[in-house]
Amino acid sequence: MYYIGIIVLKLISLFLQLLPRFIFLKIGAFLGRSLLYFGFRRDVVENNFKIVSESKEPINDINIQAFYEQFGILLIEFLSSFYKYERIIRKIVTIENVEYLNKAQAKGLGVLVMTSHMANWEILPMTGVEVLHKKVTMVTKRLKPDWFHRIVFVTRELMGIKMALEPRTMKDVLKALKNKEIVGFVMDQYAGAPVGARVHFFDKPTGSHTALANIALRTEAPVVPATVIRQKNGKFIVRFEPEIEIRNTGELENDVIYNTAQFVSHTERWVRENPNQWLWMHRRWKGDLSPLSPNSYGEMLH
Repeated sequence: MYYIGIIVLKLISLFLQLLPRFIFLKIGAFLGRSLLYFGFRRDVVENNFKIVSESKEPINDINIQAFYEQFGILLIEFLSSFYKYERIIRKIVTIENVEYLNKAQAKGLGVLVMTSHMANWEILPMTGVEVLHKKVTMVTKRLKPDWFHRIVFVTRELMGIKMALEPRTMKDVLKALKNKEIVGFVMDQYAGAPVGARVHFFDKPTGSHTALANIALRTEAPVVPATVIRQKNGKFIVRFEPEIEIRNTGELENDVIYNTAQFVSHTERWVRENPNQWLWMHRRWKGDLSPLSPNSYGEMLH
């Protein structure tokens, strides 16, 4: 199945790359509207919209059709990335504020780049490798089915992007940092016990992964936020932001919670800035959503 899959995906990728950009975008938007029509994960999206609408500062310009159109474009962008996509990256990406990344890397401790599921997040590591000529490792999950995971893994490795996967995630991350490389973390998905902490996301305390905070405290590697923004013409802005100041008081659990809350606040800001480009299909709010104690910035999940 692996060999059939990779041949089919490469042919689809080549076909999509040959399309004029405006047709490519129209096909993606049509695919998204079709998914909306057939109700693909619509219950999850609408529930997430409802939670955000009830926050103290709701997003007013959020639109379910606009989100699905962006999601459809994302899907065909993903399908188009299996055949020599490095040729495309240089044509569709503009980089802003790369000096923040370079300044952090100059410290010689490696860099932890924090991002989220905005626009097409896979553009970020591809840009790091193909445009900035950096060595990049992405912390990610194993995909299903196995043959598809193998295709994605091999394709990304051929591009120069390494993937840190369980059970070797921590070893691979520490090795990359020791080699003064870049490690990317996506920080906007739900995480339960024992690796999650309840921190505010749109005023609702929900489980968020603490791995990035733990690694930053352990290694003292700088954390640089970076986001991807899709423009109307289908091209992208990759925007780096100033290094996040990590609080380290010596009280590990409190520091982990505080810094995780910092990271999540960044992802919330990105969603507010470009709400229809976030991946609303993830069940971000799960489990105990009760209020935190007064003046608390979070608590560990046990």
